[in-house]
Amino acid sequence: MTTQIYNTREDWLNAFIDACRPQFDRADAPLPINVRVAVGFTSKGSRGNRIGECWSQDASDDGHFEIFIKPTLNETARICDVLTHELIHAAVGLKAGHGPSFRRVAIALGLEGSMTATTASAKFYAWALPIIEALGPIPYAALHGSMNTGRPKQKTSLLKVECPACGWLARVTAKHIDAHSHLNCPVPDCGGVLIEEREEVGE
Repeated sequence: MTTQIYNTREDWLNAFIDACRPQFDRADAPLPINVRVAVGFTSKGSRGNRIGECWSQDASDDGHFEIFIKPTLNETARICDVLTHELIHAAVGLKAGHGPSFRRVAIALGLEGSMTATTASAKFYAWALPIIEALGPIPYAALHGSMNTGRPKQKTSLLKVECPACGWLARVTAKHIDAHSHLNCPVPDCGGVLIEEREEVGE
């Protein structure tokens, strides 16, 4: 692979897609040709926790899988493992969700953890980092804050927490989470522990 200068982050990411096609072939999950990627907010918006999303080719006027990567991500390797997650959706079909077909390919490509929020393992880095290094720097900078930069920043932010035992949801201040090793679920006779909502990698 010849190192070149990419003018846009989308050009760089599409080059990554082309370079990782052999990895998908080896995982017995060839990537379709009709795949595009863009950096932009997912259907959950700028405040949502979804950091990647793959739209079906049926939703596209010209029949392409459209992948979106949330622009708040700031590490190239992380961007690429999120992109790989979304490419698996395109390879196995969105109807497969995060089920057995998705899981098989994800593990083969070195993604691990919960299939709805995968992270990269050493196996992923072994094949992905040489591609990233060969492509060179991505023309990209993460977005932070809000569009209305003149507005005073809210000093107290509320974090979403959930009890996995009973499904109880609430929003609490960060200081309450920082001040306690854990927060008990207030539902009588539940006995669960509240956990902060995690980032999602979407369909």
